[in-house]
Amino acid sequence: MAVYRRGRIWWYSFEFEGRRIQESTGLTNRTSALRAEAKRKTDLLERRAGFSRRKLPPPFEEFVPAFLTWSQHQHRPKTYELHANNCKSLKRYFDGKWLDEITPGMVEDFKLARVQEKRWGEKDERPISGVTVNRTLATLRLLFNYADRYGYQMPNPVKDIEFYREPRHLRTISLEEEIAYLAAASQPLKDIARIILDTGMRPDEVFRTEFSNLDFSQRTIFNAFGKTPAARRKVTMTDEVFSILKDRAVGAKSRYVFPSPEPPDRPISRVHKGHDGAVARAKINPRFILYDLRHTYASRAVMAGVDLPTLAALLGHTSIQMTMRYVHPAEEHKKEAAGKLDIYKAAEAMKLAEKNQQASTISATLGRPN
Repeated sequence: MAVYRRGRIWWYSFEFEGRRIQESTGLTNRTSALRAEAKRKTDLLERRAGFSRRKLPPPFEEFVPAFLTWSQHQHRPKTYELHANNCKSLKRYFDGKWLDEITPGMVEDFKLARVQEKRWGEKDERPISGVTVNRTLATLRLLFNYADRYGYQMPNPVKDIEFYREPRHLRTISLEEEIAYLAAASQPLKDIARIILDTGMRPDEVFRTEFSNLDFSQRTIFNAFGKTPAARRKVTMTDEVFSILKDRAVGAKSRYVFPSPEPPDRPISRVHKGHDGAVARAKINPRFILYDLRHTYASRAVMAGVDLPTLAALLGHTSIQMTMRYVHPAEEHKKEAAGKLDIYKAAEAMKLAEKNQQASTISATLGRPN
């Protein structure tokens, strides 16, 4: 029996079914440590013989295909693709580890090592962002949750891991930036951007819009997608959006308003290359992402006097608190608000001065001898 001591604590180390079992007994007595080792071996043998409901977890790389098969049937294609890409990063670090050998400490090491890596193939060698690492950690956490449902009873090592703080994105674009961007944008990006700016729809909602979702008589777009009933909503077309969709309906060969080039029976899934090119040609700095057009719509709606409950319904939010995250007044409106405050303070000071002057006049009049 292989027991040995580290400091005052006894450990055991042995092989079982090709895997090395090396664990601390937490005991300071050798005889007690030998009993703990024997019990551990008995537990493992019972599991293998089927005397226990607990299943012996497999190596990480052997469980990933089962997780991805489940994800492919459970999630949207883009979500599945995200998990698949994240699993490639996770396998580089956890290959050779058994699932129940992965500890919170190992996850912390992965988290630190990953954020210090550089993006593969990037000329400017940008580091991996905390946001990207967070998405990978979320995949790992989901994988262990699935393993638990699969019958492998073990703690989730990601459960108490603190994710990197993600900066709130507050970017909206000005009217000048909008004009320059749309002038530089090619199709179908130009029409997609115009629809987002005029309706506040999410990019993915615009991508997946079908002609059957359009009601030209009522001038509405029905968004049939979303995790909540609030997200599945009707959106009113502006005149420009009505014109764009009418033109696209003429001679359409796909059920999607914005079909994928290959194959056309699927919706377009991304326009990031066209967007990045349009931003660069328009010389817009700081840069913005396509989703910022939705932020811009929300901010402009509030500035135009749209109340928050109505805006929440337009954006497909379940609460006003969620809507508040998309409302970012432009700098000119902040200056205008500050100017109004200055005017108010000056007017109040004037009133106070006049009041004091009247009091002084009355006091002087009452104190003057006849």
